[in-house]
Amino acid sequence: MRRVRSDQRGFTLIEVMLVCVLFLIVTGATLTAFTSFTTNHRRTEIQHDQAEEARLGLDVAARQLRNLANPTTTATTTIDRAEDYDFIFQTSDPAKTWVRYCLQTTAPASPAKARLWEAESATAALAAGMGGACPGTGWAKARIVSGNVSNRAGGVDRNVFDYECSPRWPASCPALAAEFPRITNVGIELFVDPDTTDTIRELRVSTAVFLRNQNEPPTASATWNRTAWKTIILNASGSVDPEGRTLQYYWFKDTAPTAADFPDCNTAPTNSLGEGITLTQKLTEPLNSVVNYWLVVRDPGCLTATAIPTPSPIKVPA
Repeated sequence: MRRVRSDQRGFTLIEVMLVCVLFLIVTGATLTAFTSFTTNHRRTEIQHDQAEEARLGLDVAARQLRNLANPTTTATTTIDRAEDYDFIFQTSDPAKTWVRYCLQTTAPASPAKARLWEAESATAALAAGMGGACPGTGWAKARIVSGNVSNRAGGVDRNVFDYECSPRWPASCPALAAEFPRITNVGIELFVDPDTTDTIRELRVSTAVFLRNQNEPPTASATWNRTAWKTIILNASGSVDPEGRTLQYYWFKDTAPTAADFPDCNTAPTNSLGEGITLTQKLTEPLNSVVNYWLVVRDPGCLTATAIPTPSPIKVPA
């Protein structure tokens, strides 16, 4: 035991070198794992920051859509385009601002890193260039909502915009521009991914908006019944409004109504025969002559529809 305690030969050079090599291997593996963790953490932070930026952009889009302009007789088009990756609509602010959201996938963007643009312009009508290649030209201001949208990465098409029409319309709606007033809900969905080649999964950002200001035209329906020899009652109870709003009923005689008879939404036409869901008429025309009547219904959004009372024609009895 005394000999072992007094042995001062130490470690051999081979043993020291072996320990150093093991130390370098462990240190290298630790630093590699730490670097990988740090890099992935930084990428994740960047991705979350960009997703939050996209989320704020969709919040702005949702507010704009909630204030979609009301269709009226003089301005029936408040949605100009409703496509999978392109949406143009008008807001109800005093300036009647037109807004466009579109996805750019051409240079300098790409399908893997597409750009979602938002453009605005307070103009009464859209210029031709505004609907051109995203983001278009002639807009008063335009900005990038997100520059790392991967909805079309890898050849996969995932719509940015999805539309729903009122339940009485088929699932294919809106297939035509004429069906844009029937859109009741708009969904917006973005997939955000700064680098589609790394191992970090893309983030999904979405929102949905009910278009409370949408307004479909009413449907006019009129009938008549004889209550006495030369007395009839006109009935418009078959008329309906798609949104269930209260209608106004105006009757015309002899001369067919025109748009000039309804210059604004606040007053009744001066040349109407009368107003009401029913109207009793005494026929004073010559016997066996034909009398022409028309019904115009108007909804609170100032949209109108016209109908001729059935059965037609109305003849004065002999």
